[in-house]
Amino acid sequence: MMSILEQRQIIESAFLPLNCRCTVEADDSMTLEIRAPRNDQVLMRVEGIQRGELSSSRSISQLVLRLRQQLVAHETQSPTRQMSALA
Repeated sequence: MMSILEQRQIIESAFLPLNCRCTVEADDSMTLEIRAPRNDQVLMRVEGIQRGELSSSRSISQLVLRLRQQLVAHETQSPTRQMSALA
């Protein structure tokens, strides 16, 4: 499995120019918080992503794609989206 630092770097850079912060919880799950670059407003927060399910570049890419699609789809709804794990 990839290290925490590798997973964080790949995921956080995949959302540029948005600001993405990955945190790893005590149970080895991840929480992603995606913010707007200009005003730092939280656009989406996803909790409960299991690190074990993100063991390859492909699985990380699929997660990023699903989250980006949801960001676009819910652009006109409430400014903050909070979700449970999608992976």
